[in-house]
Amino acid sequence: MVSLPLDIWSSDDEPRLGVVLDEIWTLLEEGVKDRRHGFHTPVAATMRNEGGAALRTVVLRHVDRESRSLQFHTDIRSKKIADLKADPRLSFLFYDRGAQTQVRVEATATVSHNDEVTAAAWEKLSPENRREYLASEQPGEPSAWPTSGLPPEFQDRDPTEEESKKGYQDFAVISANFSNLEWLYVCHEGHRRARFDWSSDGELDTTWLVP
Repeated sequence: MVSLPLDIWSSDDEPRLGVVLDEIWTLLEEGVKDRRHGFHTPVAATMRNEGGAALRTVVLRHVDRESRSLQFHTDIRSKKIADLKADPRLSFLFYDRGAQTQVRVEATATVSHNDEVTAAAWEKLSPENRREYLASEQPGEPSAWPTSGLPPEFQDRDPTEEESKKGYQDFAVISANFSNLEWLYVCHEGHRRARFDWSSDGELDTTWLVP
């Protein structure tokens, strides 16, 4: 017996690609809302200027089905910004153990800074969430000792609403638009894998893959 929700499967116990795609979107949307969901913190990879890939865990902040886009927040001073400005290709790896599902996404990134996109996203953040953008030094800088990078006044407390406003100058939003993704369902009885590709005019092509 397979263990995916029954509406994913047809009468012969094989998944239907259209319903699988809908389930992928549902998992992504749940990842935005539920901080305990596996899809809430995907791994994102950029191409490094010096060669190879740089991977890090990010927090999924927004998903849009119509535009096929994902969003996460970052510090404009972070090295990923330089990577994306040199090469906008961005890949994501999502995995949720409960759903036994892995999704890989290849996207093209757009960096928003000090504009309408960042202003709207910033307004939704609490002072606690804004605190991480108050670091005095840029992320990744060498330090002689372990440090949070935060000024002394914010080491043990969250900033007030007014104090948090200073962090906006270093706040950025990465929007990732994608035209393909791969789905893998991990099942003891036999894995299932599929690929979804959208053409430039939005036409969808789907295919099963050998896991």
